[in-house]
Amino acid sequence: MDTHIQLWLKTKNGEPKSLKGYLYIYFTGDIDEASGLPIAKHPRGAKHNESCGIDDIICIAGWKLKGRAGAAKFLSHSGVNGMDHPIWMVNRAEEMSAPAYGMVIPSPGYYSHFHWLSSGSTDPRAADVPDFCDKMSAGMLEMTDPSAVDMICEGWFLQLKAKHSFAFKHGGEIIPVYKGADLRSHLNIVTNYKPDLEITPTREGHSGM
Repeated sequence: MDTHIQLWLKTKNGEPKSLKGYLYIYFTGDIDEASGLPIAKHPRGAKHNESCGIDDIICIAGWKLKGRAGAAKFLSHSGVNGMDHPIWMVNRAEEMSAPAYGMVIPSPGYYSHFHWLSSGSTDPRAADVPDFCDKMSAGMLEMTDPSAVDMICEGWFLQLKAKHSFAFKHGGEIIPVYKGADLRSHLNIVTNYKPDLEITPTREGHSGM
């Protein structure tokens, strides 16, 4: 899925069954003044000289993840608070009127993040990924034609359990993460959206990681 994820996919009868893995981080050497925790970031790959096992960084597993297959409607990547994880809209329960099956937050569990599929995945569903979903980055989902805005993409709902306590730097924010169940660091799903509201920021927006 990304430069900082290691995954193990299980399939059954040609369908995705389960997903397990890790999200990796590296420590920057700085301390977050607010929380007192060491600051960590996701390695961003060769383009940024941040490849695990190659560049001069030490990568460790920051989170253990568990995935459930599903689908979600893409809303945006940019917003009043700057660039962030791509925002996806789903339902709280399986709805007969939903435009696709699986557009529901899994339960039981604490699934807080949705990640879309691209055609390069080993997931059996990858062969049918439409062009608007077949993008390598969140920004491309929004900005590169054909746009994925208001379109449904298949992917995985992820449940994250932090293996350490650290201050996660991402998208201009520094987010204290404590060992155990983590709902907030990668939260990117909503269940409703009203596009014509004038919304003001809740923090200073940043476009960097």
